[in-house]
Amino acid sequence: MHIRTLQQSEWVEVASLIHSSTNQWYQENLNRGCFPDPDPLSCLIFPEIYEALDPGCCLITEIKGEIAGSCFYHPRETHVSLGIMNAAPKFAGQGVAKTLLDEVISRAEGKPVRLVSSALNLDSYSLYTRAGFTPRSLYQDMIFPEGKSLNYSHPVGIIREATLSDLNSLVRLEEELTGLKREKDFRYFIENESGIWSGSIIEIEGHITGFLFSVDHPGSRMLGPGLMREDNDALALISQQLKRFGSTTPLFLIPASEKKLISKLYAAGARNCELHTSQILGESALPKGIVMPTFMPETG
Repeated sequence: MHIRTLQQSEWVEVASLIHSSTNQWYQENLNRGCFPDPDPLSCLIFPEIYEALDPGCCLITEIKGEIAGSCFYHPRETHVSLGIMNAAPKFAGQGVAKTLLDEVISRAEGKPVRLVSSALNLDSYSLYTRAGFTPRSLYQDMIFPEGKSLNYSHPVGIIREATLSDLNSLVRLEEELTGLKREKDFRYFIENESGIWSGSIIEIEGHITGFLFSVDHPGSRMLGPGLMREDNDALALISQQLKRFGSTTPLFLIPASEKKLISKLYAAGARNCELHTSQILGESALPKGIVMPTFMPETG
């Protein structure tokens, strides 16, 4: 098994691998697909966005000249985040995912390694816990079915579009509440050169108390990443970001421990569709606010 860096000429092949292998697992185990678009090329969003954010940080494994698996990783100031990992069904049982994971851990050079993985995929869950990762937070994957939505106005806060002048405040808020730093992600979302991102912040008496970004692309329709101090901030930001999606149903992740927030989302018609868990290799403080992770990009 040979590990090397993904080349741009291989983007289409890796996008097809991501689409087919992920959808196959979801169809076999959850009786549904994973990606909103049936076209495998919709998964070009992964190499396109991730190479823009972190050039050269996609690893592939080769077996007898064939791509057997792929994995994106994201070095940040405070940690390394593990992105989407896929192994071709043809090479199942040959240690493709473990080989990629070991390589990412080696490249982290002692920094904490973080990820969010499906709690329903026990093979995936076991891969990480066997490598020493510790489950930390459980998240409910939620959607608003067609005809349902959230219409919530914050009692005192002001919601507006995030701008580059907010960048330092967003970085400070995340560092205060989670201990993480990822300035270039927020800058990338706000600059929005690809036209698929949106970001909202909430201010109370001139202080930013929360933010929520979202991505709207055939390969990924999600709210997040987001971070809020309290329920009202989260509800108002979710309501605001849902407006950009019209009749489509973006996915969003809510910490299962946030009972009041989840109760209000249920009351508005939200439903669960999966469970995910955050896992960490190394030391990391528990978050103080409401964290909404995302799968695009998986940098938190």
